[in-house]
Amino acid sequence: MDIQKAQFTENTGLLFEQMGMTRMAGRIFGYLIVSEKDSASFDELCAELQASKGSISGNLKQLIQIEFVEPIGHPGDRKTYYRPVRKDMISILKARTPLLLKFRDMLNEAHSLREQDDHISEWLVESNAFFHWYFDKINEIFGQWPQEKEGYLKSLENKTGTDHET
Repeated sequence: MDIQKAQFTENTGLLFEQMGMTRMAGRIFGYLIVSEKDSASFDELCAELQASKGSISGNLKQLIQIEFVEPIGHPGDRKTYYRPVRKDMISILKARTPLLLKFRDMLNEAHSLREQDDHISEWLVESNAFFHWYFDKINEIFGQWPQEKEGYLKSLENKTGTDHET
């Protein structure tokens, strides 16, 4: 792996760590998205990232669970390979919606269980209002994206001079 890709992989690990995941999960994801290969084997990930089998295994499970990475097979090869998911971002974000709804409901239940109005109660009320606003806006965005996608991709092409798959 060249120095720029190695640095990107490390920076992705640091970003994931800031988002509450493990650095190794970020390193795996970073490696997979800058690798010129379509997929990487478990052994390749261990070697390239200089990590233990246990670390790679546990973090791959986490990345698969959150749908950032998917396992695949190659015809005639018994190994499992891993690649970034091929889902569009809307599908990935929509898959998170039920969890956010459960979180919102949990906060609402907490508010109903509180016996006094204080700063925590105020925070819970504001959080509820935010989630209602958020779901209105995100559903609006999900609906608009298919019509506006091409324009944004062309705009990015013009700014960067690179092609973007649709």
